[in-house]
Amino acid sequence: MFYRLALTSSLLLASLSSVQAFALDQAALAQSVDVPFSGTVPVEATFSSPAPSTAEPTISRGSGGIPTKFESQTPASMGVQSNTSATISVSPPRFVSGPSADPSGTTYIGFLKFGSTNLRSDVNGGSATLPAGNTNLEVDLLVERPVAFTPGIYTYVVTLTIAP
Repeated sequence: MFYRLALTSSLLLASLSSVQAFALDQAALAQSVDVPFSGTVPVEATFSSPAPSTAEPTISRGSGGIPTKFESQTPASMGVQSNTSATISVSPPRFVSGPSADPSGTTYIGFLKFGSTNLRSDVNGGSATLPAGNTNLEVDLLVERPVAFTPGIYTYVVTLTIAP
């Protein structure tokens, strides 16, 4: 009887140790790994189509009654949508066409307004921080010549630039 008890006990111990070995082998086989993914969300800013404005000549003091300034009467308006805050800048007006080119000594100033921010192209580089989201912009210009404008139609462009 003792023989049977010893044989049964040894068989039971052998089977338990093989189950433990199998469980340990399974644990050794179980592994995990992190698989990295990366991508870039680009900085995006989109201008809506500008609503054009008009500019008119004005007579400055001491000009003898002849128009030497060309300035916007109502601002051009547009919107910009940006997914992050960015730097926006306004350039001085650039002569595109007209009956006479601007002479040396002409002053060019572009203006940009959004929220409580007012920028001038001739002050601090004409730049400020544009907040993320939708922003309404107003653009104006001033061109002042040292001599009178020749009668005719003039076109100027003010450029807005957004940089991250």
